[in-house]
Amino acid sequence: MPRLFTRGIYGILLPTKSGNETAPDTVRRDNGRITQMERPIFQPVGTPVEELDTPALVVDLEVMDRNIQTFQSYFKDTSVKARPVVTSHLCPQVARRQLDAGGTNGGIAVTTLGEAEVFAAAGFTDILLANLVVTRAKINRLCALAGQTSVGVAVDSPDNAEQLSQGAAAAGVELRVLVEIEAGMGRCGIAPGPDAVSLAQKVNNLPGLKFQGIMGSVPGPRGEDDPDQHRAKTTANLQVVLDAKEQIEQAGLPVETVSVGGTHCYAQAVGMAGVTEVRAGRYPLMDHRLKSFLPDLEPAAKVLASVISHPMEDMAVLDAGHKAMAPDQGRPILEGVPGGTASRFSAEHGVMELEGDARNKLNPGDKAWLVPYELGACVNQFDYIRATKDGKLEGFWPISARGKLA
Repeated sequence: MPRLFTRGIYGILLPTKSGNETAPDTVRRDNGRITQMERPIFQPVGTPVEELDTPALVVDLEVMDRNIQTFQSYFKDTSVKARPVVTSHLCPQVARRQLDAGGTNGGIAVTTLGEAEVFAAAGFTDILLANLVVTRAKINRLCALAGQTSVGVAVDSPDNAEQLSQGAAAAGVELRVLVEIEAGMGRCGIAPGPDAVSLAQKVNNLPGLKFQGIMGSVPGPRGEDDPDQHRAKTTANLQVVLDAKEQIEQAGLPVETVSVGGTHCYAQAVGMAGVTEVRAGRYPLMDHRLKSFLPDLEPAAKVLASVISHPMEDMAVLDAGHKAMAPDQGRPILEGVPGGTASRFSAEHGVMELEGDARNKLNPGDKAWLVPYELGACVNQFDYIRATKDGKLEGFWPISARGKLA
């Protein structure tokens, strides 16, 4: 594969451009000037991490690489392979390290068409859009992308299958299609049974579509979930997908791919005959939500914040607020300050409650580390990962698919 990145000023990794390729939109140029939403202060390679301007999304590369090696090693001696879901980090450089580490099927998964376009432009050649594409404009974009790289897409209704077929036939391309099975998420997907079999047969017979198999997503754990009960529920949900596979094959149609997600279900999935790939997202960077369910992995992504006020003995205020942490699904964890708790967030301020010895810490000008509760929402707040090693800055990595919601 051609070189995808070149190191620019201050260690910023920029996509290379050759021929008709275009760089991802995250790094935008205006009269030669790099522009972006975040507008960080670019500090030189080698800057000590705690001297970085804040708030900053910081990734420890050694922890990240160890997480990748640990998680993907679970798949190396099995017929089941990982398909990294890049939505959790949105960064082509991280995805490249995942594919280079082994244990994958060589492809990636995304959640939006915009993400697919960014990663295709960055040189990735096997992309599964693990979502539904229904509007005419998006179907046209999907088919244009299929003319450049191998693209798979989900479908859960006959009407959508016909729309995709019409678009693919008109564009002269072939779309790989997975029928999505509802496996406990309570959102997209068709229920297993006669309707799922009929949909698979319809996809198989439509021009411009290649029936590749089925996919399903199973609910992830919440902080209050009992691990044993969650594992049992996950196994039952995965079996729903495998039952659909059996029904389709009994109707005479081979099912090449059975794709299940997400990260938390790998232990059950690798032991269930018929599963071919696990779509897994958060494991390279990790977050607090999954930590107790994947104890072998450590948070590699944290937000570095500065203390801007300690107005009362039992309270300190950080410069990392809602816009930096995206705490909608849960509050981040204040690391390294026993007795300190992330309490509440406004747009630009994070309020920490302090008890015991913590009351003597977090004074104005001090730095603090916050571990995101839910990784994907937090990463999407930043334009760059501050990649670090041995406590020093290695470079600014563009989060190229940030904000690609459509």
